[in-house]
Amino acid sequence: MGLDIKPPTSFWLVAIFALLWNIIEIYFSSYEIDFLQKYLTTEEFEKIQSIPFWYMVVFIVALFSEMLGSFMLFMRKKIATKFFGISLITLLFIEFYWLFVFDIKKTSIVFYAIIPILVIAIATFLYFYSKRATKKGWIK
Repeated sequence: MGLDIKPPTSFWLVAIFALLWNIIEIYFSSYEIDFLQKYLTTEEFEKIQSIPFWYMVVFIVALFSEMLGSFMLFMRKKIATKFFGISLITLLFIEFYWLFVFDIKKTSIVFYAIIPILVIAIATFLYFYSKRATKKGWIK
């Protein structure tokens, strides 16, 4: 019989933050195309609409693996680290693809730099936090 180590309050705050972050991320992802259509030229928006199907699949994998990781973290399951790892790899791939293939520097500093950096930073934090939580015995 193993000891059940009680996680600190900060663990629960991070778990709740992760869930809320993912809900917000999914919500804003659903409005991203509308925003871009409003502020891009017709040529730029047509280029965005030509996003390959595989990109959308990788994007969906990233969103849902991070959401599953957040649920598993909240449920104190070790598999959260694997979901966060998948999410981090896929998010790195799609954010760099977005930045370098779809040259959106003229559009918005928010879409060009702030959102990709924030998304990658939070995904990285959640991955390493879940690894640390596993080492400390907070999740099993």
